[in-house]
Amino acid sequence: MSLRHLGHRWRDVDSFLTSIGGSTIKTCHKWTNILVNKDFDEFTIDERGGKRGDSFWDFYPDLELKSKQFVYQECSKTEATFTIEMLVRFIDQRFYELNNLKKVDQQLVRSVESCRLDLRRFSVKFTANSSRPYFLGHE
Repeated sequence: MSLRHLGHRWRDVDSFLTSIGGSTIKTCHKWTNILVNKDFDEFTIDERGGKRGDSFWDFYPDLELKSKQFVYQECSKTEATFTIEMLVRFIDQRFYELNNLKKVDQQLVRSVESCRLDLRRFSVKFTANSSRPYFLGHE
């Protein structure tokens, strides 16, 4: 996409990608089309990039499990008031408890953006709560 945006011809981009061992231009065009015109989840489900390095959860698998449980527990409540900030604070608190550290500054262990991505990894999807639990059966 970048090379085409900068004015390079389709064939030049294809020969360049082929010479460096990258995807063909047809494959790049297909994935660009999916990214731009379709669902982001479909784009990321391929996961062809592989693991580039250790993630936070590789070092703290127990914390990941507790975080998943926290998210599912909070989201399954009748009055779902779950926010991403609640997850950030939960992870931050548990991290310092696990490592027996005292928090000295306001910096978070995981950013809000990282936790949003974690929710995608946890397969959590937001749907509006259209049912009114308080009024069910009471009307």
